[in-house]
Amino acid sequence: MNRAVLYVRVSTDEQASQVQNLPTQQRKCTDRCTRDGLAVDKIFIDADSARTAERPQFQAMLDYCRKHKGKVTHVVFADLSRLARNVGDQSVTLATLKQLGITPVSCDETIEDSAAGKLSVNLLGAVNQFYSDNLSERIRYRMSAGVQQGRWLWLAPIGYLNTKKDGASVLQVDAQRADLVRKAFELTASRSYTLEEVLRRITLLGLNTRRGRKLTKQTLSRLLRNEIYAGWVVSGQNKIKGLHQPLVTQSLFDDAQDALTGKTSAPIVRKKINSEFPLKGFVMCAACGKKLTAGFVKGRKDRYPRYWCWNSKCTVRVSASRDEIEKCVCPNTGHDGAHAGTS
Repeated sequence: MNRAVLYVRVSTDEQASQVQNLPTQQRKCTDRCTRDGLAVDKIFIDADSARTAERPQFQAMLDYCRKHKGKVTHVVFADLSRLARNVGDQSVTLATLKQLGITPVSCDETIEDSAAGKLSVNLLGAVNQFYSDNLSERIRYRMSAGVQQGRWLWLAPIGYLNTKKDGASVLQVDAQRADLVRKAFELTASRSYTLEEVLRRITLLGLNTRRGRKLTKQTLSRLLRNEIYAGWVVSGQNKIKGLHQPLVTQSLFDDAQDALTGKTSAPIVRKKINSEFPLKGFVMCAACGKKLTAGFVKGRKDRYPRYWCWNSKCTVRVSASRDEIEKCVCPNTGHDGAHAGTS
């Protein structure tokens, strides 16, 4: 029996989440296989634009066809626009399938290996490319107009969330991360810490990405240089005052930029982070507000690392192991932070 692979595509994750898009395409392709007597070997599904051939499942489909040359006889898709949205990629893809001895099957169009058939396919490819290019131009225009209004139209940077207001995209402050982003700017602007030391401190305090991943040095560097945090929306040559709430003042942002570039009118005093107690002088006693000190306490058999409040007038005198303090400071560990608060 002839064997087929199915290729199904939508342009975005949002379209993929819509109930009918993928199932409708898949059902159309399976019905065509049933009608033509083709056994479905494998289904490949992409949620990516067809403006480029560098789609994960599209490339996986071609690799599968190469590895199973002689066994896969057909590639079935809903229409040519699912396969490609420009004439060049469409031509290369169809030529690749022909070299592998595979017949391309479009559920909505007729693909024939004749002069008239090739002309028809090329015309459809040109129409699909025109539609894609025209849509791209309109999107760029709308995005440019949005930027001129001071709106951020992309994925929200760390410290903000994407929301909608009156149908328009707006940035909302992320209460979980905004203070930590501000702390990163303050530590950098103080000129007392290297970028690596700033990264280590804010990581211990719990700053991470929306997916819960740790920030890298490169990510932190881009964050600190992003003018969105000072209230600006920058796109190309355009720099517009944003409608969103800034996380830092312009002066703090400028001081951080000077520190990052090494621009200074006074010598920079670097404070070394204590490798054993990185939060020493940084976390504070929840009762009296004094910064905790730290050191090794002698026990019966060994020395143990601890943080404690040195203020003799404190009514609580926080004292806890290093692991307890460093865990309770980080909001992602599940601890309630009862022992200490951050400065």
